[in-house]
Amino acid sequence: MGALETISTEQVRPRERAAFWTELLWTRLGRLRSETFSDETFRGRMVHGEVGSVKMCRLSAGRHRVVRSPDLIRQDGRGYLKLVVQLEGSTWFEQNGRKTLLAPGEWSIYDTMKAYSVSNTSPIEQLVLLVPREKVLTSSMKTDDLMVQRYSARTGIGRVACDLMGTAFAEIPGSTPQSAEAVGDAITELLRHSLLERSGMPTALSHKEALRDRIKAYIERNLRDPGLSIDQIANAFQCSKRNLHKTFSNDGATISDHIWRMRLERCRGDLLSPACAWKSITEIAFSWGFNSSTHFSRTFKEAFGMPPRFYRMTEGRNAAPLIFPALQIADAGLT
Repeated sequence: MGALETISTEQVRPRERAAFWTELLWTRLGRLRSETFSDETFRGRMVHGEVGSVKMCRLSAGRHRVVRSPDLIRQDGRGYLKLVVQLEGSTWFEQNGRKTLLAPGEWSIYDTMKAYSVSNTSPIEQLVLLVPREKVLTSSMKTDDLMVQRYSARTGIGRVACDLMGTAFAEIPGSTPQSAEAVGDAITELLRHSLLERSGMPTALSHKEALRDRIKAYIERNLRDPGLSIDQIANAFQCSKRNLHKTFSNDGATISDHIWRMRLERCRGDLLSPACAWKSITEIAFSWGFNSSTHFSRTFKEAFGMPPRFYRMTEGRNAAPLIFPALQIADAGLT
């Protein structure tokens, strides 16, 4: 199971906060030199985890500045790109002579293997990602032209990518290593397409695929809602049910199949989680949108080859891979 760790300046005395924050950024976000604009009144909080090869953190902090100089780069040769989604406040980014101001609803990306500075001119909240360079950049990209630019988190592929990042971060505690790896790969794929789109190069991500990814992100956010339905999704995206089904036509699974797959995966994770040991199987099923214990037991056995109670007792040993042989979903209100 994945995990999120929370670290805050509230853990230390006020006069130690600035030094504590400096050390935190140094160890968690790469070799950085930082300075706060206030010492005892400064507050900062970091919640961080990993999604496959992607390191993620949600950062809330007062005014501060960070610098990565050539000598610091020589101490830390990890080839990451750093992506920042601005949620609150404003931030100046500077690299290679380019300076960009980021506002809420925008994101930017820069290269940690080149010197840069980041100045948070007001209290900020950001989603920060460290992404392996080789998973995003291609030889045909003019990399320098794509770094330290403003990208929209509200339109186009950038919106799809940022929606997925937010959902992936929230779901880290319930993710398995396999699902986390798949989501991490999806994030890097969408990020690469975002950069290709900005550079004016052809991208293999069609409008249909972008809509499908937005639908999947919406399903992730509403997975616990027992009333989640095709009608609800169609209304949210202002399109017909026929068009919704067409977006999934190349997946080998319907939207309903996808919803049940996700719900069963979440239930499976909770059945194995020590944190959910006190919950009954019915409670777990209902918490992930099932409204019938009989329906849950039947579909779980079809998917994993054993009833949920036995799966919990054996900790999933000898379970079948997740499959969907003629799942009975018509009675679940999704059609």
